[in-house]
Amino acid sequence: MQAFFGRMKPAVAIVACGTVGTAIGKLLRDAGYRISGVATSNLETARRAAEVTGAERFSGCPWEVTRGADVVFITTPDDLIEATCMSISEHGGFEKNAVVIHCSGALSSDILSSVRDCGAMVATLHPLQSFASVDQAVSLVPGSYCTIEGDSSALPIVRQIVEDLGGILLEITAEKKTLYHAAAVAASNYLVTLMHLALKLNEAAGLPGDISFNALLPLIKGTLSNIGTRGIPDALTGPIARGDVATVAVHLQAIEKDAPELLLLYRCLGLYTVDLAKAKGTLNKEAADKLVALLGF
Repeated sequence: MQAFFGRMKPAVAIVACGTVGTAIGKLLRDAGYRISGVATSNLETARRAAEVTGAERFSGCPWEVTRGADVVFITTPDDLIEATCMSISEHGGFEKNAVVIHCSGALSSDILSSVRDCGAMVATLHPLQSFASVDQAVSLVPGSYCTIEGDSSALPIVRQIVEDLGGILLEITAEKKTLYHAAAVAASNYLVTLMHLALKLNEAAGLPGDISFNALLPLIKGTLSNIGTRGIPDALTGPIARGDVATVAVHLQAIEKDAPELLLLYRCLGLYTVDLAKAKGTLNKEAADKLVALLGF
C-alpha cells in the first residue's frame, strides 16, 4: 500500500455492481486506478459493469475478485453488507492491510469487522447525493460531499480516494453516522414528500400537475437561495412567520374540506414552523400560542 502515496495507485475490487459501485469504479478508473475485478450474483450484470469500469475480470463469486485487491468496495444494499463481508472473510478473500469500504449512509464501518480476521482494515465512504443512474452518479459525485469514517490506519487512503473522486471531504464518527443519514433523508426523501404535499394541495385547487410544478419551481429555487444566503430561521417567510393566525385557520378549513388526508402532515409542519418563527423573532408570544392551539391535535 505504500505505493499508493507514490507512483502507483491501488488495485480496486468492487463487490455488487449497482449504480453506486459501478459509478465509483468508473470514476476511479478515470482517475488512474486499476479496477482489478468486479463481482455480482448476475454474471451479465457483472460483465456490463466490467465494460463500464474497465475491470480486468468479472465474476459471480466475490472472493475471486477481492483476493489481491488493495481496496475493496462492498456496495450491496445495506441489509446485505455485513453478510457479504463475512462470507468473503470466511473464504480468505481479503488481503492483509487491504482497506474494505462500504458506501452506506446509515451504517458504520463496524459491520465490516469480520475483515480483521484477514488482517484488513475498514472504512466507509458515503457520497452525499441521490443517484438515479450510473451516468448521473458519475456526473454528480465530483463536487459532492463524501462522508468518511473508519479505522485510523485506513483513513489516509480513503481521504485520497475522495480527492481522486473529485469529492469534498467530510469526516464523522461511527457513533453519529445514523443521525447524519437521518439528516440526508430529511433533506432528500422528505423534500420529495413535501413537494407531493404541495402538488396534491394544488390538485385539490384544480391546477394540473405539470402547470403546478412549473408554477412552484421559481418559489422553490428562491427559497433555497434564501436559505443559502440568509440561513435558517431568517429565510422563513409566510403566514406563520408573520403571525397571521387567520390565514392559517382558513388553510386548515380548506384542507379539511377538500384534501383531509393531507391535514395531519400540514399541521405537523405548521407546529414545527412556529418554533422557527419564534427563533426568527417575528412571531410574538400571543400569536404563537394561538397558532399552537390551532395547529395542535
